[in-house]
Amino acid sequence: MIRRTVLAVAVYAVAATCSFAQQTSLGPLQVPSPDWRDQVIYFVLTDRFADGDPTNNNQGAGEFNPAKSSHYSGGDLKGIQQKLDYIQGLGATALWLTPPVANQWWSEKAQYAGYHGYWATDFTNIDAHYGTLADYQQLSRALHGRGMYLIQDIVVNHTGNFFGYDGPYDAKDTAKNFVLYEGTNSRQPAPLQPPFDQINRLDPAQAKADVYHWTPPISDPTVPGQEFNYQLATLADLNTANPRVRQALKHSYRYWLEQAGVDAYRIDTAKYVEHEFWQDFLHAPDGVLAKARELGKQHFLAFGEVFEASKPFQADGEQKIRRFLGRSEQPELNSVIAFPLYFELNQVLAEGQPPAQLGYRLEQHVSQFPQPHLLPTFLNNHDTKRFLAAGSPAAFLQAYALLFTIPGIPVIYQGDEQLLPETRQAMFAGGWGAKGDAFNRQHSMYQQIRQLADLRKQHKLFSRGEFKLLQADAQGAGILAYQMRAAGQSAIVVMNTADSPRLLSALALGSQNAKVLWQSPGALSAPLQPNSAGELTLELPGRAVLVLQPQAGGSVNPVSSTAVLQWQLLPQGTLKQDVWLQGHSDKPQQVILPVLNGQLHQLPAIKAAADGSFRFLLPVRDLGRQQQRLQLYQPNTGALSTEWQFQTEVSNASWQADVTDPAGDDHGFDGSYAGPTQQHSQLQRDIRALRARAGGNVLELELQMQQISQFWAPANGFDNVHLALFFHVPGASQLPSARQLPGIGRAMPQQLNWQLGHFLFGWGNSVFNAEGANRSETGKKLGAAPQLQVDAAKGLIRIRYDAAALGLPGWDGAKIYLSSWDKTGEGVLREIGLTPSPWNFKASSLDAPKVMDDLWLELQPVTVAARSDQK
Repeated sequence: MIRRTVLAVAVYAVAATCSFAQQTSLGPLQVPSPDWRDQVIYFVLTDRFADGDPTNNNQGAGEFNPAKSSHYSGGDLKGIQQKLDYIQGLGATALWLTPPVANQWWSEKAQYAGYHGYWATDFTNIDAHYGTLADYQQLSRALHGRGMYLIQDIVVNHTGNFFGYDGPYDAKDTAKNFVLYEGTNSRQPAPLQPPFDQINRLDPAQAKADVYHWTPPISDPTVPGQEFNYQLATLADLNTANPRVRQALKHSYRYWLEQAGVDAYRIDTAKYVEHEFWQDFLHAPDGVLAKARELGKQHFLAFGEVFEASKPFQADGEQKIRRFLGRSEQPELNSVIAFPLYFELNQVLAEGQPPAQLGYRLEQHVSQFPQPHLLPTFLNNHDTKRFLAAGSPAAFLQAYALLFTIPGIPVIYQGDEQLLPETRQAMFAGGWGAKGDAFNRQHSMYQQIRQLADLRKQHKLFSRGEFKLLQADAQGAGILAYQMRAAGQSAIVVMNTADSPRLLSALALGSQNAKVLWQSPGALSAPLQPNSAGELTLELPGRAVLVLQPQAGGSVNPVSSTAVLQWQLLPQGTLKQDVWLQGHSDKPQQVILPVLNGQLHQLPAIKAAADGSFRFLLPVRDLGRQQQRLQLYQPNTGALSTEWQFQTEVSNASWQADVTDPAGDDHGFDGSYAGPTQQHSQLQRDIRALRARAGGNVLELELQMQQISQFWAPANGFDNVHLALFFHVPGASQLPSARQLPGIGRAMPQQLNWQLGHFLFGWGNSVFNAEGANRSETGKKLGAAPQLQVDAAKGLIRIRYDAAALGLPGWDGAKIYLSSWDKTGEGVLREIGLTPSPWNFKASSLDAPKVMDDLWLELQPVTVAARSDQK
């Protein structure tokens, strides 16, 4: 039976290769560089993409197990080649694949396999799981035969998990407490390629070679020297200042240019390597770019991973990333990945932060970098949670529409076009997390991305043009509009980042007519009707996107109304209680919509009296201080009032509660749990207190933690913990509800159901309701995540929710369950084992609830006396 299976696999592999070879003509190994501005990149995690040769899956090191996310699944180079029709059909013109080099197959220290390609043992050989050099060369030629290009992911910062310290680190005696991680029986006790095989600090000759930094993992990247010289996790950090190391790395990556015809390099962990290295590695006479030019590649792209976020309305991330481009007299990388934009895209389009944040980030994207059109832009990759962990499919399409209409090189991560939910989920049947093959060309997302790629190809202004921000709402999810202009042509992109309708108010088109180049499904229900001034006002459905091109000539359906809406006697100063507003319309008895912060239906519609007068009550009940804007809109006439901007302030809560929790009780339900053993995993899951205050639509939570750490530079300000909050709101009984807590492995306490859930960790902030939720799946993503403030020194996390944005009537009597655990950077709750391990939890049962610590809180009404005391 075994012999028949092997024979069948071999026949399958030969047949598949022959069939594919008949369909595709191979091109040359070496081709000139393209204009990278025109490219669309498809990024493949090789082990999880397609298995073209099952015979190479298992190399006998205990590393192959598609049932586990930590092991090899079987994807390879032949599998990629067999799917080039699929990739090209999507509109992609370049393939970026994870490092194909020989890797550490299994790490005893990390209890993880190097299936991803970033733990090299030999930078000049193909990993046996992926195939051979001949397979790689054939893939390169197959791409070139299609007019496509090959981008190889490379690593220069480290090799694998080979050494570290078991005890305190002494920088003056780096041999003290030094240990080798792989035992004597390991099949890969050290890298194979010289000089990277010199890993033993205790061997005088190897210590003298100084190939590695003899250092522990980074504990604080702000400490001088750690970011460039310490280990990333437990990965052996190369001494890239050593001339012998530099020479070996230059040799290794000139080799792939010569042997595989690689057209560009994506450079992993670039921010952990000193700036002087890049000047030598890329620009020296024997460097990578000189070899590329020798092979006819005059514009070889070398884009680096500098994993940095920017604070809202600041450009600190861009400024750090820009330094890796060097200066004209001392050049470094010629491109960097647009990480600050990535973070903002997720926070605004998936999580519901105000579009003004994204508008600012886009302005920095085009102003901080000398060539923004050459920066790869992306929504997902193999190291981050999927956009869909927080955002809806409609929000995801919206994000892709933006990606294809701004300066930069769009990157599609494998599976985006199939709406895959897990970051490293395999696309082929039998691979990790796969529910079958995921190569459906009729999938709606595949088709939409292909349309956007065609749009970008047909209209060069999207890949060449100048960006200009036109509108961006600042009070919450809503309108974002921008213009792209090139060679006398322009296009305007308009989107509503909210899930409910918003008013696009007097957008200046510069023309009385506009052509729709592309729109998301259901974005327009009637023809566009700009007014005589070339301004467009319309009700934009939730998550709608329009790509418009202003046209010469008059409007096909002009707005002819000259209706006037006017405010009368607007109040002055900060509003602290409900207030009556009044105004006048010259069109009596017409319906008027008060539009609060762009929202069309939050306040009741009103109707002008026979004399044109009207009045209505503006409620002022939301807790805290807020900047707001209000405008009047008459749908039947298209009339708009001026926009009134004002501030509200409500100090007293209507509902509140405070709960404390003992220190040191973060050991699970039965007290037997233990956290991951990696050194950065400490007291971050220990909850100490929770304070809640609510008023109007606003709920404010203040969470006191025993420890808040920032070892991994988390975008949200805290790491090594995942917080799960579930809400039972008595006034929302008509909404979908559920008992089971998704992914947590237990039910809602107190025999209650929950209507709203919130998952929060260092790189994710996702709210969802209970619609369709079960034990493993969260409900419908709401795209309205709360605002966060973190004070790491004081151990405080402050969270501010908006009930109206979440579809709730308010917070009266709400009951809240809070629990702690941890997630991987890719957004997966860490697993449970029966024994301690570096990255997973230990418990007495593999199916134990994923709860290290928890709290229960019930909001209570605040009495008048209590409110007086608060004053």
